[in-house]
Amino acid sequence: MEEFRYKRLPAALKAIAGINPEKDVRVRILGKIVDRQDGMIIVDDGTTTAQIITDAGAIDAKGAVSPCETGDLVCVFARVLPLEDGYELRGEIVQNKNGMDMNLHKKIYG
Repeated sequence: MEEFRYKRLPAALKAIAGINPEKDVRVRILGKIVDRQDGMIIVDDGTTTAQIITDAGAIDAKGAVSPCETGDLVCVFARVLPLEDGYELRGEIVQNKNGMDMNLHKKIYG
């Protein structure tokens, strides 16, 4: 008999303005950090901004972890937690995307 294993839902690429807390469980957001405080970053993806609760540093292409800085382009994998009025985003992974070709990204993902 096969052993039971929990599986994570995939993180769908979403614009912050398009997040629906009733349907979305995990999301992936690409944007710039506009502010950071202890345990939280504020990311702007061009549609709006979102506060993301995280204590993780950014992971670069080599797998090294470094602190997130204001102005960094990041891809955030986050869990969406519905609240009575709106939602909360809990960051699970923060990837540093500085140097990424945004024109190519827009060409592929729209």
